[in-house]
Amino acid sequence: MADLCLWLSGLRGVPEDDLGAVLPRYWGRGRSERLSVDSSLEVAGRLLGFKGLLPAAALLAESEGIATEGHWVIALEPVAFRGQAGRAVLQPLPGLEEAAAAALFTSAVEHMADTPWTLRRGARRWYVLATDTPDLHCPDPEQVWGREPLALQVTGTDARRWNAFLNELQMLLAAHPVNQDVDASGQEEPWCLFWAWGEGRLPSVRPTPKWQTVAAEADYLQAAACWLGLPLSYPKALQAAVKLPDDLFWVWSGAWLYPDAAKSFAALVPALQSLWRSGGRLECLTGVLASGGIERLTVRRADRWRFWRRPARPGHALPGVW
Repeated sequence: MADLCLWLSGLRGVPEDDLGAVLPRYWGRGRSERLSVDSSLEVAGRLLGFKGLLPAAALLAESEGIATEGHWVIALEPVAFRGQAGRAVLQPLPGLEEAAAAALFTSAVEHMADTPWTLRRGARRWYVLATDTPDLHCPDPEQVWGREPLALQVTGTDARRWNAFLNELQMLLAAHPVNQDVDASGQEEPWCLFWAWGEGRLPSVRPTPKWQTVAAEADYLQAAACWLGLPLSYPKALQAAVKLPDDLFWVWSGAWLYPDAAKSFAALVPALQSLWRSGGRLECLTGVLASGGIERLTVRRADRWRFWRRPARPGHALPGVW
């Protein structure tokens, strides 16, 4: 059956948002329920068949040719504090040119020689591998980028040890010659601060998700699709499609704080009508709501004809189960 899972990861369910006419109309006719979840990585993990958080760091490392079998992995994302609307917010940094990146990495590896951590370098980010499983839980990037991260803390019994290690690594890199003269090297920011995220290890048995095609812009979701052996589609191409692939998992990342997102969503109507004509079902999920959890809407073919149902907005459903 040509079912569609549409994850509106940028929809926070704020009543003041402009949701347009199409989404509230569907939300009023279908069956909505509130699901317990703490982060976008947990949503992705559940939708793709993982039992819990998506091990995004391990998936990204594997996609870069780094073997992670038997290891717990966490990603080190290079970041910088940038001014935005009078606040210091966190933003990811691009990769360095090869010579500078290799020099920093070599110093970091030498520094970590006596630690239980193993460091690996990817094209843009670094990865820390461990044979044991630390009790460490980091906020995922969607809670961090473009925000003041001071209230977002690493938790777990190993958090103190991890923070001490990371602070020491960052101070080492800050004093490195590559970062001492930022202007001379052509860098916009020193490459010494990291945000750790995506912790976990890959399961010994690969999950078998219901969805057979993935459309997503986030690199960790693309890495997950490749590891699971699922073909990838491109969201921009699907936006204008009249017929969508069967059993499609589409991460629709439009920012619903802006009216253009509602207009873009309205352009999906022909494809959704084609879906229902073939007997398909729409499963639509919000992003993580400000009050916690997400809301899932299920719309079947018969639900389209419930014209008497009033339009509704996400954020008020009764509790449900995954």
